[in-house]
Amino acid sequence: MTKKVFKFITVDNVEKEEAFLDEMASKGWFFSKYASLQYHFEQGEPAEYTYCIDYKEETGDEEEYLALFEDAGWEHVYAYPILSGKWMYFRKAVKEGAPKEAIFTDDASMVALWKTIRSRWTRFGAIIALMLIIMAIASVFSSPSIFVSILILALLIIVLYGKMYIRITRKIKLRS
Repeated sequence: MTKKVFKFITVDNVEKEEAFLDEMASKGWFFSKYASLQYHFEQGEPAEYTYCIDYKEETGDEEEYLALFEDAGWEHVYAYPILSGKWMYFRKAVKEGAPKEAIFTDDASMVALWKTIRSRWTRFGAIIALMLIIMAIASVFSSPSIFVSILILALLIIVLYGKMYIRITRKIKLRS
């Protein structure tokens, strides 16, 4: 049996997404993919898993990258391609009495990840907002109602990506 769950989690909340996937596994729903703003799950026996998410830039070394995780006991679950890279989803069964494991064991690697995410998503958000503002300006004389709608959308994008930038910057400062 499969289940789809709509859940909007922004890139600055990777920990929240991992906790959500852990919780679903404990209820017997195992993450299989992400598409159309929905998490897809397969039903099974409830189990304790630790899900970890990484952002992998496309550098041509994906086989070695996946082998490294496999050697450490992580199962590759799904890769979501976006912005010349992929969100990589991994999971590992939690051993009885053992603490949950993480793929990032030092602050330097976590900071490097956050800097990559901040850079890519800030540029993406700025480009989208700029395109919307240009569209709004182009429509100001032809249709004032469209102008207002596009301008509001641009402002929402600026607020959303601005919030992500600030939160990720705080995370970087905490770990630096």
